[in-house]
Amino acid sequence: SFFESVPEGGDAYLLKWIIHDWNDEESIAILKTVRRGGGTLLVIERILGPANETPDAKLADLNMLVGPGGQERTLDEYETLLVAAGYDLVGATPTDSGMFVIEGVPRG
Repeated sequence: SFFESVPEGGDAYLLKWIIHDWNDEESIAILKTVRRGGGTLLVIERILGPANETPDAKLADLNMLVGPGGQERTLDEYETLLVAAGYDLVGATPTDSGMFVIEGVPRG
């Protein structure tokens, strides 16, 4: 369970379509567990854009709310989660699929 542990000593940890399944408290708990493993964090998710933009992400946000109770987030919201879990946001790289690779590095 990624709420309990991850293998330690990795150079990087990749979470694809994980964080959007969970509310903020549970997302921070997952990220803190990964943080204890060390290494760079790579999160692959959609990023919500401004009003009237990124309609696919907004539809996915509604699906997450109705399904598992999670949510899609803005980049600022992802940064808030990362900081709460002990990471600094490096940036977010868009992909052709509409997903982003959000990179965080352990603080201090």
